[in-house]
Amino acid sequence: MERSVVLGGVPTRVLDEGRGPAVVLVHATPFDLDYWSGIAADLSADHRVVRYDLPGHGAASAAPVPTTDRLVGDLIDLLDLLDVPDAHLVGHSLGATVVQRCALEHPTRVRRLSLLGARATPSPLFETLADALRRDVAAADLSINRWFTPTHLARNGDAVRYARTRIEATPVAVWADGLDLLASTDVLADLPRLTVPADVLVGEDDHGAKPEHGQEIAAAIPGARFHLIPRARSLVALENPEIVAPLLR
Repeated sequence: MERSVVLGGVPTRVLDEGRGPAVVLVHATPFDLDYWSGIAADLSADHRVVRYDLPGHGAASAAPVPTTDRLVGDLIDLLDLLDVPDAHLVGHSLGATVVQRCALEHPTRVRRLSLLGARATPSPLFETLADALRRDVAAADLSINRWFTPTHLARNGDAVRYARTRIEATPVAVWADGLDLLASTDVLADLPRLTVPADVLVGEDDHGAKPEHGQEIAAAIPGARFHLIPRARSLVALENPEIVAPLLR
């Protein structure tokens, strides 16, 4: 069921599907809740799957990107609005920053944690990408070439068309601000405090959240499992839902 809610004073949309243990999916920039469509279709058979648009994205595109603290507060507010006492939190890239912080600051609300293409230390690469976007809108082309192989781009399949749509729809300033939040993520030293089951998923050819950094995150979280998605770049849930969804069960 799709519904409108207000989080942090910003109207946005939420999709709440299926029944069972709650799973909340938090997307990256410049995407929206539709990034998770393939994953949600699989998990909603036996889970309650919740996904929503972050400020500045999708239905909330008129709003600026707030602080990471506010994004964490929005996620907790959403759990309260939907009467979800605790959930399996799944985040990709910027979404992974949000769910990591949420697990650290609100441990009783998190039953399990899954991090896709995550950063836990500051990233000069994402800072550089944010600066490039602010200087030149055409820099967006650099990202789509980083996300997809030349073969995928030539095929122009559903994943590529969706990504192009989000690049066109998401304001460049919003995308850059989201990348800045991702670039400044610095929680690695705190991750050993986590006590929930955790999984870290990284594409084998991800140039931003590299496999070695994912291994570092997994090593920092007690008992965490590391999963390398072969021949994948950063958009693992979009391109490889048939591989990723079983790892989220």
